[in-house]
Amino acid sequence: MVFQNYALYPHMTVADNMAFSMKLRKASKTEIEERVGKAAQILGLTKLLDRYPRQLSGGQRQRVAMGRAIVRDPQVFLFDEPLSNLDAKLRVQMRTEIKQLHQRLKTTTVYVTHDQIEAMTMADKIVVMHDGIVEQIGAPLELYDRPANLFVAGFIGSPSMNFLKGRLQGGRFISENGTSLPVANAPAASDGKPVIYGVRPEHFILDEANGLPAEVAVVEPTGSETQVFAKFGGADVVGVFRERVDAQPGQQIRVTPDPRLVHLFDEQTGKRL
Repeated sequence: MVFQNYALYPHMTVADNMAFSMKLRKASKTEIEERVGKAAQILGLTKLLDRYPRQLSGGQRQRVAMGRAIVRDPQVFLFDEPLSNLDAKLRVQMRTEIKQLHQRLKTTTVYVTHDQIEAMTMADKIVVMHDGIVEQIGAPLELYDRPANLFVAGFIGSPSMNFLKGRLQGGRFISENGTSLPVANAPAASDGKPVIYGVRPEHFILDEANGLPAEVAVVEPTGSETQVFAKFGGADVVGVFRERVDAQPGQQIRVTPDPRLVHLFDEQTGKRL
């Protein structure tokens, strides 16, 4: 197992940094040159082998650290939040490079992160932990589509899932302020049961004809999408819409949750119903 870290030896060249562990175990010069050359080619570092860490960008230094691990040909890579010190643009770039590296090497990789976007975009399987307890294990879209409990539902997805408190009545959800919201498949014999109603921001639908009123607080256009923070069903919620939303704070828009994509959780245990 390799514990991947960012620190490099500043007085050594890129080539020496990558070769250091092999020199310690007294590998032959030919083997060292072969492995360092192969790793440098994989990581796009061939032209930088004679440089020192101070002459490299943050992303290049990170690739050197990865190369130092690759030359050892481990059975498992362990990445412990390797991108946390990089700026946003470089994190996106390095995310792609690490995933491409994994696809080429096919080496089992354990990647620790608090960034759910990193987890969703890079993982084949995610293990969500909370206070040392495993909350759910599954493929990224499995966790997104069917979160096991409130913690996973709130952690996976950006912006986070909206939650409203209320009860089930007559196959619908009734919020604390009396708003009636659709439910596709209410559990059997659940009338009167206190529940948490979860709806992701992107699963709100603008519906001027049949939607329910939401009082706008803030509108944040991002270009491809518009995020709207509003009061809906007695709770503060955020909706994400592909359409342009032309509304001012204090005005109302009419929205409805897509009933097929609504989530219900037990109010006491937080478990998915």
